[in-house]
Amino acid sequence: MSRGVGEFEVIQGAIPDPFAILVALVTQLGDIWFVSLLLVVLFVRSDRVGRDRIAIVGGFVIGAIGLVFAAKYLFALPRPDQPLIALSALPPSLQPVYELTGYASGYGFPSGHAVVSTVTYLALAETLPVSTRRRRYAGAAAVITVVCFARVALGLHYLVDVVAGAALGAAFLFVAFRLVARYRSAERRRTVALGLGVTLAGMSVLVSGAHYEPLVLLVAASGVFGLSYVFDERRATPTR
Repeated sequence: MSRGVGEFEVIQGAIPDPFAILVALVTQLGDIWFVSLLLVVLFVRSDRVGRDRIAIVGGFVIGAIGLVFAAKYLFALPRPDQPLIALSALPPSLQPVYELTGYASGYGFPSGHAVVSTVTYLALAETLPVSTRRRRYAGAAAVITVVCFARVALGLHYLVDVVAGAALGAAFLFVAFRLVARYRSAERRRTVALGLGVTLAGMSVLVSGAHYEPLVLLVAASGVFGLSYVFDERRATPTR
């Protein structure tokens, strides 16, 4: 049974072919590689307090990715077969880029890009002390909407996939913030957030039957969790 509601005819029909590559590139705002790079850059450029905040967001993002893997393997629902444009319709110089950014394999429900972008940008909007809170949330909402729209426009997800993904991400983030808010110290909050990420990564390994992607996530999550203690030891060691 299809999950579609006729969204592809409306959305894809309104996008001219030359804009297909732009739509594909926009989705990278919610891709794991881009989000990971963004958090690393913010972590490196932040002070001690800021690094604790970014580490907490990182723990949430890891947990969100684990949640995505678990949900995808649990529901095991296919992606739609409705590409925005045929690869052969693009200039040869753009075909490799579009193939990397405009195509995807694996299960389609829920949208991982919707979950990850929702958790990442809403968490940063709540955490980063820049501009005003209203503007931060407006910017986050704009990015999430664009990413979700692009995933449907590319024919990689049904509308229900991105709506469910955004809802799942928002619900997870609400619970995650409530959980870390129970602790006063920044170190303890960071530990709880990263521990949550490791826990959900481990859950995704079990649900998927030890598929390689959840396994990689678990290894990465464990590594980040371990590095957090290295930073703590360096803080506690007086410099001479």
